[in-house]
Amino acid sequence: MSRTLVERVSRVVDRRAGRRGFLRKSAMAATAVAVAPVAYALRPTTAEAAIVHCPPGKCRPGALCCDNWSEFCCKITGENLCPPGTIVAGWWRADGSGFCDLNGPQPRYYLDCNFSCDEGCRCSSVGLCANSCTPARCQCHGGCDTRKSECTRFRYGQCNQDLCVGPLKCRIVTCVPPWKWDPACATSPVLYSQSTRFHDRPCLHDGFTDIPPKALYAGAVEWMASEGIAVGFTDDLFGPDELVSRGQFSTFLWRYSGEPLALDSDGFDDVDPSAYYAHAVAWMVENAITAGRAPGRFDPSSNVSRAQAVVFLHRLAGSPPGDAEIEFSDVGEDAWFRGALAWGIEKDIVWWTDLDRFGADLPASRADVALLLHRYHLRTVDPPAQEQEAPPQDSETPDSPAVAR
Repeated sequence: MSRTLVERVSRVVDRRAGRRGFLRKSAMAATAVAVAPVAYALRPTTAEAAIVHCPPGKCRPGALCCDNWSEFCCKITGENLCPPGTIVAGWWRADGSGFCDLNGPQPRYYLDCNFSCDEGCRCSSVGLCANSCTPARCQCHGGCDTRKSECTRFRYGQCNQDLCVGPLKCRIVTCVPPWKWDPACATSPVLYSQSTRFHDRPCLHDGFTDIPPKALYAGAVEWMASEGIAVGFTDDLFGPDELVSRGQFSTFLWRYSGEPLALDSDGFDDVDPSAYYAHAVAWMVENAITAGRAPGRFDPSSNVSRAQAVVFLHRLAGSPPGDAEIEFSDVGEDAWFRGALAWGIEKDIVWWTDLDRFGADLPASRADVALLLHRYHLRTVDPPAQEQEAPPQDSETPDSPAVAR
């Protein structure tokens, strides 16, 4: 069914909003005739109003219950996710909202969550089953100030193309391209609706909308934020792909450790005492977690590399031995980080073990760091404090501008 469905959608859906509005009105009219024929035929009201039983006089003009859109899932369930019994059936894009802007303008995506159909139900040529094949009950769950739910029988067809769906229950919003949010979504056709770019609810800002729910690092990011170790660039954006500077990584470790007071100066000429990371760097020096890149130089604005991140965590744990076999083809016997990497693999803190190469000098992203620190937290139990010898100086990595978050 997938090819037929996409071809049908592609033929009738234009890339811009005007055509989309026509389709929505047509779909709503058909739905109104199906679920509320008397109200739609006999009363001077819209198809949308007939469906949600919103005749003139029941709700004030402009009430959300009577507009043309379905409610956000988080308003109904508390989560910006498709509820149980529904699947993502399609998506559209809106530019210029500002909610997803990071390093320049970025689009916002709206995903429709449609009911799954009961087994054995007949599926139409456009991938829809009858309302009776689902538990859908058209309504405005919260009254006039809540948009409709479980009313519209319509799908765009870019997601779960081989599955039949029922009415649209609610929609979710994300800054992540739909095909990354849910692998069951295709990259095309790309549909636009600029009129929705400012549709919003407070519940959409309870978590980061740039973290795919099935991402390996999703739980780690939530933990980092809840523990106050890292915050987002905005209420919506964590920036998982943004790179982490050495100053930022120092701050993350310091916050994770409870922001302890450092008694001595860090001794680095390139660490301003007023910098946000100054206390963190001084604490790292005092606890033999770093000795800097060279005498008098910490290099706080350079990216922290994968190898450096693992070594810092290893030293934070007290530099315990590690006996795991290292199978990475790019890690030599004399690699300065080899002992730390063996420990990280043994403790299952390092997760890149399914790759042929470790990529020691690759810069670590915020997602990488969140996952490393969270796995460290889960797999390391209060390492005993002990006197440490001065650590070797940290290996070199390229410079990169830092953003303190």
